[in-house]
Amino acid sequence: MEGSRQRVRNVIAGRKPDRIPLFELIRNDAVIEYFTGKKLTPENGQELVYETFPKAVDATRPALKTPNHPGEEILPDGRRRVVQRWTIWTEHVKYPSGEVYRDAEMAQPIEREWTGEDDAGIQRHLEHHRDIQRHLGDDFFLFYGGPSVGFMGTFGEIGLEQYCYFAADYPEIVDHRLERNTVRAVQWIEHLPADHGIEAVFMGDDIAFKGGPMFSPAWFARHYIPRMKRIVEAYHRRGIKVNFHSDGNLMPIMDGLADAGIDLLNPIETAAGMDIAELHRRYPHLIFTGGIDVSNLLPFGTPQQVRDATVKAIEDSEGQIMVGSSTELQYAVPLENFLAMRQTVLDYQL
Repeated sequence: MEGSRQRVRNVIAGRKPDRIPLFELIRNDAVIEYFTGKKLTPENGQELVYETFPKAVDATRPALKTPNHPGEEILPDGRRRVVQRWTIWTEHVKYPSGEVYRDAEMAQPIEREWTGEDDAGIQRHLEHHRDIQRHLGDDFFLFYGGPSVGFMGTFGEIGLEQYCYFAADYPEIVDHRLERNTVRAVQWIEHLPADHGIEAVFMGDDIAFKGGPMFSPAWFARHYIPRMKRIVEAYHRRGIKVNFHSDGNLMPIMDGLADAGIDLLNPIETAAGMDIAELHRRYPHLIFTGGIDVSNLLPFGTPQQVRDATVKAIEDSEGQIMVGSSTELQYAVPLENFLAMRQTVLDYQL
């Protein structure tokens, strides 16, 4: 849409935009087919996905996906991978014991020298995002992906249940891996070239359930927040804003996240207890991205209910929001509900 990049830049910088921006990750056949006028298939998926975003919204995060042919395969290590139209599920890595996992983790050094291959990896990363940006057009705002503390990646590899047992029996594993992730992230940021071109990163790390943080607030205050702060400060030193993402109810640890210096917060899962008005009152500097419930409201509500929720999100945040779903516009959301959210934003007078 015309003016998208400047619109998002204005919001991030604390300036009043011409209108509220739309931020969305679209994985929805009906929406893509509406904006392209073509039937979506795995074969034309990339073309139509790239065509849809600049027509439908102002900004997105870098996890653009195209539809798959459903299927199943066995990986070389014996794990099963299930491919569905919009998602891929892979079995977790299984360790025979906590001792084996501990030894494998502790054998990897926290610090290591930066190499030429690491520089080449950064260049590949930047070129990947630049290629996406070229397809989306110069007027669209793309949040680059960037490294984080990596809590989600840690438990995502072996599954949360197995991870909790291992973390309880061998707590040194947690600090070792999270510290290794943090040191590596800061190294990566510090080695970005001067012409990196990144205005803002989308730093994803799911750390909460609907009922609250996955571990206690005291645990996050000790093990997670200080490391996150080091990474955010490294981004800021390079002139990069941070859009932090975590599903779930973050309210019990929001003071720590705000203290870590994040600039934007996503996806504001209101169905989990994230209250936009309260968040804005407590952290008036934060910009929100998302905020419209995609668990129940967008897939099952009426267009009028969606319109009402959209206006409320804008007014509760006093306009400091890029409106979108509370994670991604998944395939179950009816077209009319997305259009109701979108048109409400386009019509809203700041």
